[in-house]
Amino acid sequence: MKSPVTRRQFLKAAGLGVAATALSACGAATVVKEVKVEVTKEVIKEVAVTAQPEDVKGEIIFWGHADHPIYDAGQAFMAKYPEAKFTHVEMADWPQKLEASLAAGSGAPDLTWLEATTVQLYARRNVLLETTELIKKYEQDLAPAKLSEIRYQGKYWGMCGDITPNNLWWRPDLVEKAGIKEMNSGIKYDEFLQLAKDVKAKADASMYIMESTFDGQGKLMYYVPFYSLGGNVSDEASEEIMVDSEAGMQAMEYAKQAWDAQAGLDAGWFSPPYWAAIKEGKLAGTYSPPWMRGFFQTEVTSPDTGQGKWRNMLVPQYPDAKYRGNIWGGASLCSTTQSTDKAALIYKFMEYTFCSTEGCSVTGNWGIIPPNLSWLKSYFKLTKQTLFEAGWDWTGEVIKGMDQMRTDFNRAPAYGIWDANVAKFALPIFKGEKSVKDGVKEFADFVREENKKQMEAIK
Repeated sequence: MKSPVTRRQFLKAAGLGVAATALSACGAATVVKEVKVEVTKEVIKEVAVTAQPEDVKGEIIFWGHADHPIYDAGQAFMAKYPEAKFTHVEMADWPQKLEASLAAGSGAPDLTWLEATTVQLYARRNVLLETTELIKKYEQDLAPAKLSEIRYQGKYWGMCGDITPNNLWWRPDLVEKAGIKEMNSGIKYDEFLQLAKDVKAKADASMYIMESTFDGQGKLMYYVPFYSLGGNVSDEASEEIMVDSEAGMQAMEYAKQAWDAQAGLDAGWFSPPYWAAIKEGKLAGTYSPPWMRGFFQTEVTSPDTGQGKWRNMLVPQYPDAKYRGNIWGGASLCSTTQSTDKAALIYKFMEYTFCSTEGCSVTGNWGIIPPNLSWLKSYFKLTKQTLFEAGWDWTGEVIKGMDQMRTDFNRAPAYGIWDANVAKFALPIFKGEKSVKDGVKEFADFVREENKKQMEAIK
C-alpha cells in the first residue's frame, strides 16, 4: 500500500489549487488510508475526545484530496465511537469518479466534499441524500450564508462546511521596508493600490497576486469588488445571468486597475515560484480565504520564511461598496442516495464534524472555518496557528469578515461557468484589446449560453 500523501507532496504534484477542476487534472494515484486510532492524539491536536458507549458502528468511506480536514475529523470520530470506521480514499480525480458512479447508479462514496455549485447541480438531479431533518435541529446555530449553499427548493442536501470570509493578509515587516509604519484598517482601494506600488518599488514585494494568466488568487482582484459591490452571477434559480450588471462592470474596472498598476506577484497558484516568493519575502500581502492558512502553515515553517509574521484585516474599501468581503472556495459535506442504508451513521458523522465543539475544533485546527456560530463565538479564539503574529487577534478579524458575508449571494450552477471562464474574457480587457463594457457583455453572454445548455441537460 502506498504511503499517505502529505499536503506538501500533494500540492507539489498538483501544482494547482484545491478546487475540483484543478484537482481533477492532476491524475494522482488513489490511496486508501486504513486508519489506526493510535495516531489520533497527534491528528486531533490536543482536542479532548472521550469514547462514547452509543451504538454507533459501521464504516464510512470518504473521497477527497490528500491532507484533508475531514480526514482529521474521521480520526476524532473513531476515537469517540470505537466501533465506527472511517476510510479516506485519496484521489485527485474524485469529481470525475463520483460523476461516473452516479451515472452508473453504484460505486459512490458515503461522503464527499462538494463545492456549492456542485451541491446545487446534484440537488436538482435528485442524487443527494437529503439532510433537512438533521439541519433543522441546528439551523439557528449555523451560518446563514453557508446554509443557503446546501438548500434547494426549501430542503437541505448536505451539511454546510467551510465558511470563507476573505480578508487581506499582509506582512507589517515588509510593508515597513517601504517606509509605511502602519496600514490603516479603513484603507480605501485607491490608497491600497498606491501602497502596493510603493511596496513594490521600495521593498521589491507585492501586496497582491496578479498572475499573467489571471488565475488562482489573482482572480480575487475581480471577485472581491464584485461581491463587495453587491454583484451576483445569477439569481437563485440560475436562470437570470447578471454578470454584466453595473457591479460586474465596475468590478472588472477595479481588477484592470490592479493589472495596470504592475505591482502584483506573477506566480502560478501553489506553484514552486509561488511558495518561493512567499518564503523569500516577495509577497507582502494577498487577498485570501481562511482555508489558505492550512496550506500556508505547511510551507511557512520558520521565522525566516514568514512564520508568525502575518496579519489579517478586512479587504480595502471600494467606492460605493455595500460590503468589505468575498466568498471563495469553501465546500460542504455531502452524501448520495446510494448511501441511504447508512443514513443514520452519515448523519451522526455530519453532526459530530460541524455541530459539536470537538468536531469543529478538529477541523478548525486544520485550517478551515466551521460554520457553527456557538463555536465561532467561543472556541474559535483558541484555534491553534503558527502563521499570524503572536498576540494578533486574527480570529477577531475573520469574525469581522463573517459580518460582511451576504445571504443574497448565489453560488448556483451558473457560478461554476463564470468562475471557470473569467480569465478567457478578462485578459483581453486587461491588455486593451476590448473595452470593459464590451468584454464584460461578451463574458455575460457566454455564461448565459453555457448556463442554458447546462440547465437543459439536467432537466
